[in-house]
This record gives sequence, structure tokens and C-alpha cells, in this order.
Amino acid sequence: MALCEVVIQMADAVAAVRAPLTPSEQLRVENLRQIVRFRDMRRLDLWESLVNSQKGRPKTPTGELLDEVEMLGMCNLYQKFQVERTREYYSRLVRFFAENGVHIPESPDVSTW
Repeated sequence: MALCEVVIQMADAVAAVRAPLTPSEQLRVENLRQIVRFRDMRRLDLWESLVNSQKGRPKTPTGELLDEVEMLGMCNLYQKFQVERTREYYSRLVRFFAENGVHIPESPDVSTW
């Protein structure tokens, strides 16, 4: 599973544990799930625009988790893919998510898009 699929898996895990989501949170999950479609079009920049298009998002515990999923998805957008840095960031997220009741795999393959 590549990074884009991991982003979807994480967004889905947040949605499952934090249900019911607010309409704003549900839209964020749906937008995060679009990453594979944009990767396949080679237009992750458009995915970034999509996820950034929701203005005025209230700060909630669920929103903070979704913020981290978003940041993981964006961490290599405009530079050479940095595998080690991405793995380190993900490993910090495993702990943060667990502290918030969301369990995600400890070491998925995040070495490619």
C-alpha cells in the first residue's frame, strides 16, 4: 500500500471511530479520499487545492486528526519524495492517533505515492 492509500485508510479510520461526523468533517474525509484519483491523473496539486478549499473549519478533536492526515498527504508534494522523513512523520502519527482512540497500522509502506 502506497502513501495515497494510507491517507485513505487513515481518513476512513478517523471517520469510523469518530462517527457521527459533522457535515464539514464528512466533506473533509470525502476530499481526502480523492487523493488516489488525483495521483493517477498526476495532479496532486489539484487534490491539495481541493482539501484546502474548505475555509473556516472549526477546530475539533476530529478536525485535528484530519489535519494530520492532510499534512501526511501533502508532505512530499513539491519536493523529491523523502521516504525516511515520511516514515518518521507517520510513526509519530501512530502514537498521536492511538492517544485519540484511532488505531492505524504501525508500519505501512509509505515509500511511494
